[in-house]
Amino acid sequence: MHKINQHRNHLTLAFIIAAISSFSCFISTLQAQTITLTFTGCDATSQNIPLEFVVITNWTKGWTETLEWPDTVLILQHENAIDESVSNRGFALLQNTPNPFNGTTNVLLMVADAGTVTLDIADGDGRIVGTFYETSLQSGTHQFRVTLATAGTYVMTARQNGKSSSIKMVCNGAGNGNRIEYLGTTIVETRCTTSLQQTKSTVTRPFNIGDQMEYVGYAIINGMEEESQIVTQALDSSQTVVLHFAGIQCVLPTVITASVSDITDTSAICGGTVTDDGGDSETVYGVCLSTSPDPTIGTRHTTDGIGTGTFTSDLAGLSSSLTYYVRAYATNRAGTAYGEEMHFTIPINPDGDTRSCPNTPTLSDRDGNVYNTVQIGEQCWMRENLRTTSYADGTPIAQGSSFPTSTGSWYYPMGETSYKSNYGLLYNWPAVVRGETGSEANPSGLQGICPDGWHVPSDAEWTQLTDYVSSHSEYVCGGDNINIAKAMISTAGWDFSSMANPCIAGNDSPATNNATSFGALPAGYGDIDYTNDFIYGGLGYYTNFWTATVAEISYYPVYYRSFHFNAADILRNYDYDYDSAKAVRCIRD
Repeated sequence: MHKINQHRNHLTLAFIIAAISSFSCFISTLQAQTITLTFTGCDATSQNIPLEFVVITNWTKGWTETLEWPDTVLILQHENAIDESVSNRGFALLQNTPNPFNGTTNVLLMVADAGTVTLDIADGDGRIVGTFYETSLQSGTHQFRVTLATAGTYVMTARQNGKSSSIKMVCNGAGNGNRIEYLGTTIVETRCTTSLQQTKSTVTRPFNIGDQMEYVGYAIINGMEEESQIVTQALDSSQTVVLHFAGIQCVLPTVITASVSDITDTSAICGGTVTDDGGDSETVYGVCLSTSPDPTIGTRHTTDGIGTGTFTSDLAGLSSSLTYYVRAYATNRAGTAYGEEMHFTIPINPDGDTRSCPNTPTLSDRDGNVYNTVQIGEQCWMRENLRTTSYADGTPIAQGSSFPTSTGSWYYPMGETSYKSNYGLLYNWPAVVRGETGSEANPSGLQGICPDGWHVPSDAEWTQLTDYVSSHSEYVCGGDNINIAKAMISTAGWDFSSMANPCIAGNDSPATNNATSFGALPAGYGDIDYTNDFIYGGLGYYTNFWTATVAEISYYPVYYRSFHFNAADILRNYDYDYDSAKAVRCIRD
């Protein structure tokens, strides 16, 4: 594999040339002729392929140049070309320092004539990721701070009155977003020189417009060095040359997200396993973190190593009462792959009893799913919806395909597999109680679908929970002790709207939610309609939780608890349809 080109010059401020002060240093009156060639790789599916190196040949003039990673831009000048600051009449963008850099770097721009200046930064695919516009930049040397979030090679270009100047920058990632900040003017030492440093893979070669050129790229794909199709064409003007790797498709790495553990009020531990690097030993891995679903490396992320294997990430600086979404990632030259998304809620602790359960911060089911717990009063509850497809003894539960059914069954919320990781699964009552007749005791003593050491809560246990929350003023909204829904719902997943009542679950003030850390999620429901057809609904608006208790009234309906986006309290209802699908929370024995 070809190594990164090392012949980069780094100058301190004491050795940067201020071009605006010394046109007396001009040693040539020839006008520079410059061609900029930008190269990008593309596979058979039009996905970008990072280039390892490019060979450029001028058959007319008989010379060859090699452009090595991370360079993707070749600036071609005549052998008698003058430096950029002279050809641009004192307008030049100086190489950033440091380069390469970890997220943040500084850039100097020399301006001879006052006026409008525009700066932009483009990634390796030509996409603009940052822009600065100033209508009244005065003559002098101006300093900017550049921040970039994603690792890669970038081209920064400054423009003024038909003049332009470009530099290449190599970012190793870790920046907080993409932006260009103006820091003001700066004073640099003036020295006479015949040319500025050449730091952009700039070469001085004889050429004419119309010369016959040949371009061929090389890339490491699936562990092998592959050659692109050869591009032969006449040299025209500055352009982007796309090098196609026909019949080759990039292979992404494979990564699995580990369960979240050791959750405190400010930190947690996650991680994962890279099971396949896609044939690229330089695969970088870590964990993405966000308070919104689908976190990416463009948001907050850790960098925990290179290659394959199992890794651990320490997630610090978290905020109480917020729900976080995490997933492991692995990036190789083909792109970034993500593991399954996990979520967890940081507990809030107003009176010392709403953290994870003592000695039981998490529990696991037979499928290997790991759940966070929460201690509320004397009860220890699951903080997440159950998502097992097996009983504790390994007996599988059938996936439901129709209604009605008397067979124990599970269902995806809204019938969509993607909702399982956040909202858990829905179950009919036969699956929940596993052949038992139910229980009204406290504790219920009915294990049913729950893992060993845990059981299905009875109606009385749910009442104990809601009575405890109602008795604590910090959980009550508007002074009415039945208004406890907002203290028990999650901070994400609900369809928050601008409804006027601040106490209802759907009010648009999610920051006041989940004071108990119970984190009820709006998983919706599955049921039969009046024509006996199966329907799903309510995702983001409702959630219903089975109890283990059968009501002592006609037809023996089952009690359940309901959270509704338009209600401030937690509803106690009963359902005659044992085959309807609802969520489950287990409680510790």
